[in-house]
Amino acid sequence: MRDTDKPRRQVYVCLGCAGKYLPPASMTYPSLGVDASPVHCGMPACKSEVTASLKFISVPEETVAKWARRAAGVEGPVRRGRPGRIARGRRASASPGTGRSKLL
Repeated sequence: MRDTDKPRRQVYVCLGCAGKYLPPASMTYPSLGVDASPVHCGMPACKSEVTASLKFISVPEETVAKWARRAAGVEGPVRRGRPGRIARGRRASASPGTGRSKLL
């Protein structure tokens, strides 16, 4: 069996520490009796921080995990906005240090 024939396991990104981790395919740790999460690693600080954040935004964990993988470049290329593109009827944003202030 070649490497390309094997089913690919999902690599996840922790929203607390931005670390990448690979939980078991069953998403449970049998020796610990604990379920793995798609949005945080096993660190207690990450777990509490991410749990509070998910309550605040009220988006499913699977959706947030997909966004995190995309932002980290794990799942396809990182999406970025088009620089220099101006919305209709708006001015271009000033580059850092060139904005006008009351001091000048």
